[in-house]
Amino acid sequence: MGVLIHHNYSAFERPNDNHLTRLAHAVLDQEKEQPGDINIIFTNNDEILELNRKYLNHDYYTDVIAFHYGPSMEVEGDVFISLDKVQENARWYEADFEDELLRVTIHGLLHLIGYRDQTEEEKEFMHSLEDKYIDYYRQHFR
Repeated sequence: MGVLIHHNYSAFERPNDNHLTRLAHAVLDQEKEQPGDINIIFTNNDEILELNRKYLNHDYYTDVIAFHYGPSMEVEGDVFISLDKVQENARWYEADFEDELLRVTIHGLLHLIGYRDQTEEEKEFMHSLEDKYIDYYRQHFR
């Protein structure tokens, strides 16, 4: 059990896999959750669109999709991240690519934990947690 990183698409430079794994464990630890099997899968827009259409009935690109495995005492699931969309977001928000990648990775993990972002209040709260864990990453891994 643990966090595994998968590279289905490698067109972009990413943070060190070991650092991302340690960050994921830190997020789960600070949220008082036990990690089960978690896969973080770096992919592209084509695969994200296919997943969005097939499983969520959405016909658009997105940066991250999280699939929780189901009832368990541990946090388990898959987090798919489109590196293409992360790059688009970084440009749009005038952010650093690595910071945007960390943000969506953390966002996906928070969804696996059970956080939602349907309302403005939920979105703001998740964004504050993302900021917190990006700061943690900067302090410990940069």
